[in-house]
Amino acid sequence: MYATLQPDLEQQLQEIKDAGLYKKERIITSPQGAEIETTEAGEVLNFCANNYLGLSSHPEVVKAAKEAIDTHGYGMSSVRFICGTQDIHKQLEQKLAEFLGTEDTILYAAAFDANGGVFEPLFSEQDAIISDSLNHASIIDGVRLCKAQRYRYAHNDMEDLEKQLQDAQAKGTRHRIIVTDGSFSMDGTIAQLDKICDLADKYQALVMIDECHSMGFLGKTGRGTHEYRDVLGRVDIITGTLGKASAAPWVALPRVARKLLICCASVAAPICSPTPWHQPLWALACVC
Repeated sequence: MYATLQPDLEQQLQEIKDAGLYKKERIITSPQGAEIETTEAGEVLNFCANNYLGLSSHPEVVKAAKEAIDTHGYGMSSVRFICGTQDIHKQLEQKLAEFLGTEDTILYAAAFDANGGVFEPLFSEQDAIISDSLNHASIIDGVRLCKAQRYRYAHNDMEDLEKQLQDAQAKGTRHRIIVTDGSFSMDGTIAQLDKICDLADKYQALVMIDECHSMGFLGKTGRGTHEYRDVLGRVDIITGTLGKASAAPWVALPRVARKLLICCASVAAPICSPTPWHQPLWALACVC
């Protein structure tokens, strides 16, 4: 009964407050921007949003989003692989793939889900995942869901990465994949993708990058870390979000891998979730 659980929850909350770790929601009453209106402090400067390019409330994006909702509605009424995929989903996926230079793209319900759903369908206990020690929590959780052998290399340390690749190869692993954030938002590090790709070629490994904090502003045309490090076409899997530089989570990957993720829908469940917010995102892609 809840009566027995409630005291424990209240105690935990009090301990969190005593430690100075209690989080309160900041309620915003205006569109996102450099200046926002809040219920507690009125007008304030906003230094903590991920709206890097200021597109979330851009007039052209808002206008296109309204038009897309008028033509396609809002709710999907079903998961994607039953009857929840609309033409605008496919158009957005195609536009993302073209922009990123990959064969195909899958839209997810959240960026956390993209990293959580990509490993298990593609890799088994015969394979090895070699992960940067400071990778985002969503990557770590996704790796934990997978049965593949796990290796970790010191942050941005190419010597240690090579050692882990050698160890994984010596154990006779079938496939090896190096996984790293493109740019590490808490540390400011930009992954040495050129060197990572060279090592991947040397040890016959795949490369995956998380571009949540990179796509949209890193690289000459904003394609992300793989453009910034001049390795376009050498990265096998890219995960990311449009919710920071621009607004939907996605995985860009080879077409055959996409087909496997679709077939393993019970494992990669987030791709099958209703995604009504893709309508305005499709509009955003068309505007941009």
